Amino acid sequence: MSKDPTFRVLVEAPQRSARYEAYRREWDRREADMDPATHPVHVDLESVAVCDLRCGSSEDDPQGFCQIWTHEHIRTQGFDEHTYQRGYMDPVLYGRLIQQCADIGVSSIKLNYRGEPSLHPRIVSFVREAAALGFPDIMINTNGNGLARKQPDLFYKVVEAGVTDLMFSVDACEPESYHRQRVGGKWEVLLTSVRQAVRARDDGKGAPDLKIRASVVRTHLNAEAVDSGRMEEFWKGKMGVDWMSISECYFPAGTQHSWQAAHWRQMSAAEFQCPDPFRRMVVTWDGRHTMPCCQGFTMEIDGGPVVGGARAPLRSIREVWGSANFERLRAAQRNRSWDDPASGEPICQHCAVTKLPTPVPFAGKRALPVRD
Repeated sequence: MSKDPTFRVLVEAPQRSARYEAYRREWDRREADMDPATHPVHVDLESVAVCDLRCGSSEDDPQGFCQIWTHEHIRTQGFDEHTYQRGYMDPVLYGRLIQQCADIGVSSIKLNYRGEPSLHPRIVSFVREAAALGFPDIMINTNGNGLARKQPDLFYKVVEAGVTDLMFSVDACEPESYHRQRVGGKWEVLLTSVRQAVRARDDGKGAPDLKIRASVVRTHLNAEAVDSGRMEEFWKGKMGVDWMSISECYFPAGTQHSWQAAHWRQMSAAEFQCPDPFRRMVVTWDGRHTMPCCQGFTMEIDGGPVVGGARAPLRSIREVWGSANFERLRAAQRNRSWDDPASGEPICQHCAVTKLPTPVPFAGKRALPVRD
């Protein structure tokens, strides 16, 4: 389970197979030993760098709470000129990367990083290809909309293809709150997507280790529903997901803003060492950028491209894993020097994971009704 202080689960994490648990033991060992070995345990392959929602952002609150798309970006710069270049991973590149991962012993794959993976027209075949290579864990985070707006059975097919961790970002247990937070999303589309995934699981179509999760970003709008148990009652009790997780809201990376439902305190290197650079790697949709943590979207820590035609020499995933920039970040964690004002790592100093949240209770406030 994640040691990220911004993340928690509402119920006990489900049991998995011996094969899955063996990979998780290696995940934990990398943290305990601060040992990167010769390859990552987990790789995020960014299938798309585009999203169909602008979470929390509107004319009334243009900043929103999403680190990727905000209404302010869209309104002032359009969808084609924003913080991140927009794009879809080429299936040929995906095939090369997923094969590399299998060849070097990567155990876990996630088919998204910044965008909405269900927008990729090949997402089902991407899952199927990963499953055929035998990864113990194949993960997807999704808003449940994307191409499911026109393909209601999309997530039945995703489950059937062999995903093992399907995580729906929901943030609400009733439509009013949902539409205020997941701006651009459709409540009924999300419900249909979850029902289709659950039905496929119940029909016996899923992988043996399949678990379906409802993920919630805790904000001032949904904190009462989370804290009172209504969120769990709806998604686990009524909709049939296997488990739930809660992340405290931050934007970007711990900054104070209007959506938060927690107080934040910056930790020091004496208090916190990040395990991600010893076990995790991200490859962007075009293969031109790689990074050893989930906060590397600023490209401050870039191990180099893994695709031909890039501006710098081509590298393999294994070569990137041992690159100088990755090793520099690891040294800052091992030596507890990442917070040094002069020689530390700015990307760590600004990362949400180095902030400790204290949730603000919202019990007793007026609650919106739970309904379909």
